[in-house]
Amino acid sequence: MKLGRVPPDLVESFARGWAQARGLAPPEPDGPALRIESGQPDERRRFIFPNPPDGITALAATINEPLILIKAAIDPVQMATLLPPNWHVDQTGTTMTVATLAGKSPPLRQGLMLQGAWHGPVFAARLIDQDGTEAARGRLTLIDGWALHDTIVVAKSYRRQGLGSAIMAALANQAQASGVRRGLLNATVAGRALYQRLGWTARAPWTTAQIAR
Repeated sequence: MKLGRVPPDLVESFARGWAQARGLAPPEPDGPALRIESGQPDERRRFIFPNPPDGITALAATINEPLILIKAAIDPVQMATLLPPNWHVDQTGTTMTVATLAGKSPPLRQGLMLQGAWHGPVFAARLIDQDGTEAARGRLTLIDGWALHDTIVVAKSYRRQGLGSAIMAALANQAQASGVRRGLLNATVAGRALYQRLGWTARAPWTTAQIAR
């Protein structure tokens, strides 16, 4: 399916929600981009462009070190044409939404326990095995009428057991209990199939670039 464009306000909501989910300061306007100070060993800063390709080429030309990311809801081929020679497309994914979150969880095998709690504006869910191993996890935060889903992870040895669906259902139940029915996320290539099975719609590419290390 050919993906399209998403409105700038959706990208802005994602940027604010992502920062909130990660416990970071809200994005700051920086020309046509939103700047987030990530402050992590693998990412110092990110620039998110709500209305690409405006400004991507000019900003990239001012950056001369890695770990500063440019992100936009555009095709990776188009992103590559906007970048100086020392840049490369680092990741590709998909911006996805759902109008009504589905909260029905599949049955879990014996020994798995669901844990969930709000930590400030973030709800975190975990599936724990009887020996204490974390089998799966995910979290969400509520922003601009959206439930932004973040960091949905299933441990390698627990995959293909429905645990991703169970985490998504736990997050959906919390969002709906808070009066929010719409969902927003940026999916990895591996995660997209799961979300589509759960009724999510692929809206646009989500592409990340940085200077090659």
